[in-house]
Amino acid sequence: MLCQNKFLQVVEDYIRPLTYPVAVKLIKEGEDFPVKTRFPKDVAGRWALCQGISMARRVGWKVGFRREDHSCIVAMMIFGYEEEPEAVKEGEIVYPYYTETAEAGKKTQEMTPRMPLDSVKGIVAAPLAKADFAADVVLVYGNSAQIIRLVQGALYRNGGKIDSSFTGRGACGSEIVVPYQTQECKVIIPGGGERVFAHTADDELVFAIPACKLDEVAFGVETTHKSGIARIPTPFMGMRAEPMYPEKYYEVAKQFGIED
Repeated sequence: MLCQNKFLQVVEDYIRPLTYPVAVKLIKEGEDFPVKTRFPKDVAGRWALCQGISMARRVGWKVGFRREDHSCIVAMMIFGYEEEPEAVKEGEIVYPYYTETAEAGKKTQEMTPRMPLDSVKGIVAAPLAKADFAADVVLVYGNSAQIIRLVQGALYRNGGKIDSSFTGRGACGSEIVVPYQTQECKVIIPGGGERVFAHTADDELVFAIPACKLDEVAFGVETTHKSGIARIPTPFMGMRAEPMYPEKYYEVAKQFGIED
């Protein structure tokens, strides 16, 4: 839990998102939901999972999903509550909404992330500041400037790049299942359902961090902030001003024949 607290402090100090970072835990067989968890069926009926995440990040609720709390069949299949019916495997809930042909729909459906059948008993999401459980994945919603700072933080220690993929649907799988299974950070573009049902704003992206990477990302964000390479809010220089770069850039510029 200490790494969650450290990460939260770094995000509040250096990223400054408009909504709470969200801790998400996959509840397995034999585990109980945390105390004082609110369930959609006990509040207002079935919800889409993205609605519960939105309630956590905007309102501060601890929201739990059992099988009976889900309204979204896509999420139910993604999290292994139900096997994909043959028609779904053939792409018939993707076509004709997202693809021109059923064959294209099948190809898209095959790319949908999923947990093994019956491997998840439930899901709980809460503001990271109030999470009384060890998260499997932490979600930070923000604009592109805030998300790129998290990318820079995630890559600071080991370098490389962050690979993410998008299908325009089923974003809860990309937000939770993919980082959980790969144990790698991911950038996610929220899908249409999340915008319609969960009020995710058109300028919001998501950065998903598996629990094992929280310390690493926190260290990277804090260190790159202190280096001055990038900050939130962005310190604008002016569009007509001659850019200023880090010192090592000028050493390379001289090799390119660029002189002051």
